[in-house]
Amino acid sequence: MSSYNIINLEGQSIYSTAEAVRAANLDWEVSSGDVQVQTYNRQHCMYQWTPMDNLKGIYRTDSGTPLGNCVVGQGFETVQNTEAFRCFDRILQDSNAQFVSGGYFHNGSSVFLQCRLPYEAKLLNGDTTERYLLIAQGHTGQQALTMKFTHIRPVCSNTLYAALRDSNHSYNIKHTRSIQINMDKAIKYMQLGLDHLSKVETTFNRMTQMSLSEQEQLNFLKLCYDRPLDEDLKDWRKWNNGIEPIFLDARGKEKSEGTLWHPFNVVTEYEDHWSPVNNPRGQRGAFRSPEVIQEARQVRALLNKSTVDRKTRAFTLADDVQAGRLDLRTGKHNKATSGFAAALGGAAVAGAVGQQLLF
Repeated sequence: MSSYNIINLEGQSIYSTAEAVRAANLDWEVSSGDVQVQTYNRQHCMYQWTPMDNLKGIYRTDSGTPLGNCVVGQGFETVQNTEAFRCFDRILQDSNAQFVSGGYFHNGSSVFLQCRLPYEAKLLNGDTTERYLLIAQGHTGQQALTMKFTHIRPVCSNTLYAALRDSNHSYNIKHTRSIQINMDKAIKYMQLGLDHLSKVETTFNRMTQMSLSEQEQLNFLKLCYDRPLDEDLKDWRKWNNGIEPIFLDARGKEKSEGTLWHPFNVVTEYEDHWSPVNNPRGQRGAFRSPEVIQEARQVRALLNKSTVDRKTRAFTLADDVQAGRLDLRTGKHNKATSGFAAALGGAAVAGAVGQQLLF
């Protein structure tokens, strides 16, 4: 059984959650079994198996494969794939969303489905972003049940994460005994997500209209990666090993160069497509095919905490810049809101984002 099983559902015209679960090979269930530890009985000079009543092991019922580290506490509540992904129907209802990808990794320890909403945001610079909903969960206690809205920029396939000061439309639920109640709360919360997406698109639009000098763009990148502004670029290993060529020749640069939109997308392109992929623990130096590396990057772009946090940090910094809260010449934050957002007025820019229904 392969550790990765990522299925591209594009072009299959799948709009049903049940059909998406089958197409992504997620139509299997998990169960739990007793856990025992082999111990040595010195009195009888023999090994014996000792039950661990406070623990249980999680395994796939179709193959009997133990998942991940397998062992969880008795308070861990399993949620079947079909039950978790039924949340798509409850959140989106009759929105005509199309499923675009799904699958599992670590043999099924983590699973996900992603759909594209029938909206396209057209920005002032001619660029576009598309709306997506991602639902993922882990079966071994290491990953919460997660629902989150994201954007993807089609010209470069960058996944854009955003956390506004007044809204961050993602929801994480631990697999405890109250998970069913919390799932109902999460669904009601996520149903309000379209308003969050509109606010994010307004910020994207402001980024496309805010001109920056080359030095200000470089300073933005340094702040995203916690580098001092006075550091020479030749001393920044990440710049030399990957960010520089993207900065000079980013995908879709004809729509982004010279604006805040450019360094923001440099970060997302580097994190999604070019940053190094480490081998799994215990496999240092092992050969991996380009296809395996690509799958690992795809999963990481969606679910890896450090990758998602880095891209979210880039958005937060860009939001501060366009709102006048951060001066890229000095790297210092200003208390008063001024600059681009104050000069243009929020409503004028918000009205410029064209949302096109794709029904």
